[in-house]
Amino acid sequence: MVAVSGDESDGARTNGWDNPDFVDRTEAVVRLGSMLLSAGTGAYRVKHAMARAAMALGMDRHDAAVSLTEIITTTHMGDNFRTVVREVPRVAVDARRIEALETLSRNMPNGCDAFFLESRLDHISRHVKSIWPAWLNVLSAGMACAAFAVLNRFSIEEALVVLIASASGQAVRRTLARREANQFGVAAIAGAVSSLVYLIVSVLCRAQPWLPLHNVDGTGYVAAILFLVPGFPMMTAVLDIARLDFGAGLPRAFYAMAIVLSAGAGAWAICLVFGLEPLPPGYQITGVWWWIAIAVSTFIGICGFAVMFNSTPAMIWRAALAGTLANLTRFALSAAGVPDAAGSFIGGLITGLLAFAFANHNTLPRITLSVPGSVIMVPGAAMYRTLYWFNASNTTQAITFGMDALIGVLALASGLAAARMCTDPGWTIMRWRPSPHAFRTEEGSTLIG
Repeated sequence: MVAVSGDESDGARTNGWDNPDFVDRTEAVVRLGSMLLSAGTGAYRVKHAMARAAMALGMDRHDAAVSLTEIITTTHMGDNFRTVVREVPRVAVDARRIEALETLSRNMPNGCDAFFLESRLDHISRHVKSIWPAWLNVLSAGMACAAFAVLNRFSIEEALVVLIASASGQAVRRTLARREANQFGVAAIAGAVSSLVYLIVSVLCRAQPWLPLHNVDGTGYVAAILFLVPGFPMMTAVLDIARLDFGAGLPRAFYAMAIVLSAGAGAWAICLVFGLEPLPPGYQITGVWWWIAIAVSTFIGICGFAVMFNSTPAMIWRAALAGTLANLTRFALSAAGVPDAAGSFIGGLITGLLAFAFANHNTLPRITLSVPGSVIMVPGAAMYRTLYWFNASNTTQAITFGMDALIGVLALASGLAAARMCTDPGWTIMRWRPSPHAFRTEEGSTLIG
């Protein structure tokens, strides 16, 4: 952390440390922002939460620049100002903590002091932790990927093997994450473990004809690594860019891309050794059963991802309901011949609008509903197939899957952004605040050098 302070009045600048109360207030505000950023919310929410807290603490003005892992803030109070740079070392997602911090920033009484904010941040830091046990988190990853497998038209038998493989990968990822290992290395190892477990289980099943899973082949491993798709950074990146906050959006986008590349590299290594290919599945469910499978799989998948994001039960059922309705609409549009990109956009739009409706009369932050509800529509399988075919020197297939993945993500996130613009005036009309120290002259006056 780096801090710079000063006095903007005429004459010499002071050392900036002669007002301990001002220093304490700025530190409390920056701590709030860094905790929100480390919980995975977008830069827009971090800035607004810090600005609300600064106003409640009696600051005249608060400006912030937020990136993926860094916050730079300048706070003004009277003639004093203070600039602080704070680094957030790790990128994570914790929907419950986002809710607690957002609620705190919205309900701070005017005129409170730094101790008020610090004490409540201490309480959140100590008590707002994971509400789901480790075994349920691991099982949820497996359920989410199994649901992804069904939506990608893999058979029920393959989905069960995917559940085992992805749960194994999530267990490895949690173990390494607790040891604070490099996140890209963790993604690569978890992807390799999931692919290897899928291969081992499928081989064992085929070796026993009497088992119900003896028809499982090796193509479904691509669904077993979908729990590594960084849905929160991927969606918030586009939302930040939609607000012209490129300093926050681009690093998030590159981070999400690096995680996908790392996970794909780990899975590709297993493919290279054992000859697996992520071929499109041939299993088909028809008629009303397919629509039932879409609804059930989408609901289960969203619940699984929401548990991984440490969402509360209130968040989970709302996000699952919104995402299920949106995904059913997306599949219906695809069946009617609507281009997939348009269907993804409408799916994201519906998710965002329903998230607004569900969050409008309670304390739930909208992002904790819209992002989990839309992650199930991310074309994760196409992303990993892109990496495989590039490594297999099949450029045509790689470009085909790559464009499908890119357009799908952009369309989905654009739908979320459009929903936000339709329901939030702060997104529709962006007003920039002028500098409080801008030099202004009367109309018609002349400056004399």
